[in-house]
Amino acid sequence: MRAGDIRFDSGSSPRALRASLVAVPGIGDWTAQYVAMRALRDPDAFPSSDLGLLRALENGNGRPTPTQLKATAEAWRPWRAYAAMVLWNKNKLERVEP
Repeated sequence: MRAGDIRFDSGSSPRALRASLVAVPGIGDWTAQYVAMRALRDPDAFPSSDLGLLRALENGNGRPTPTQLKATAEAWRPWRAYAAMVLWNKNKLERVEP
């Protein structure tokens, strides 16, 4: 950030931010997607390897893989971040005991 390689201002494109983040050793796609979702309010960011998202779509056949979830989420473009919020909340509600 100090060198100006990573920018969080409103002029930053979400794609450029994600690319600059994953270029940093130790930062992967999940973190880049999450930061784009939260810091830049990117409505299409989607951390497809997120355990909570994978759990939310678990069915009788088990959990989807991150690749399967990413493919499913293509239908939700350009609002995948909103879908993630819905799925995270679904997870919370299912875990609350009456």
